[in-house]
Amino acid sequence: MTFKNESVLNFYKELPFNIYGNKESAIEQIKKYNPLEIYPELKKIFKQYGKIKIIDFGCGGGWLVNSLSYHLKDKVDVTGVDFNPTVIEYANEIRSNLNLKSNFTCSDLFAFKSDFKFDLVISLGVLHHTNNCSEAIKYIAKFVNNNSYLFLGLYHSYGRRPFLEYFNNMKNKDENFKFNEYKKLHKIVDEKKMYSWFRDQVLHPHETQHTFEEMIPIFESIDFKIIATSINKFERIDNFDKIIYQEKKLENYSKEKIINKEYYPGFFITIGRKN
Repeated sequence: MTFKNESVLNFYKELPFNIYGNKESAIEQIKKYNPLEIYPELKKIFKQYGKIKIIDFGCGGGWLVNSLSYHLKDKVDVTGVDFNPTVIEYANEIRSNLNLKSNFTCSDLFAFKSDFKFDLVISLGVLHHTNNCSEAIKYIAKFVNNNSYLFLGLYHSYGRRPFLEYFNNMKNKDENFKFNEYKKLHKIVDEKKMYSWFRDQVLHPHETQHTFEEMIPIFESIDFKIIATSINKFERIDNFDKIIYQEKKLENYSKEKIINKEYYPGFFITIGRKN
């Protein structure tokens, strides 16, 4: 059984997310930014391995996969999976240009098979676009080695709501008007990349939103211990109730961002370790 959404696939075939106006710009950004500096929590995981085997589900244009391969070289064995052949072709072109060892597979994540498991399974901003997010989490978790990690990013129910309401209130406005309003929130120099973010954030045909509280029983059901979350800025977890209390404040935080014309799409990360 698959829970992929065909409208989502067609949407991203038209214009993939996070795509630059030219590949030279994409290559420049890969060289400039080490993903371990953008996601410091990954650095903590990487320190536990001499060489780490990684898979990124919903890799899109391959920025994270190719960046890890570029900056960490022989310390990583990294694979990207996406159901969109357009982005897999794009990712492979970048890989070839930089002569990287990263790998890419075009596959519906629910149909993906592997003869081996991984030290780190990543999925950022993807599974909430499937028709069943919880089943998607359970499926990709099958590919994690024991005592290894799941790094999961999803839209947050409370944090996302003000952003969506802000643009839903413009439903009688045309796309150009909405795009100009989006530009006031999010500062991206490359116009094509900006438009791809706008489409992804505002015009997307299907998304769901989730909470840390919702993740607790899902992670327990697949025998994962939650070890960190962006809700409390990846600080030590004393108990889940504190985090559940904190996450309910994200709606007001998001409202303040909108008022101040600052970009905050409502997104959270949960990190789990396989028992």
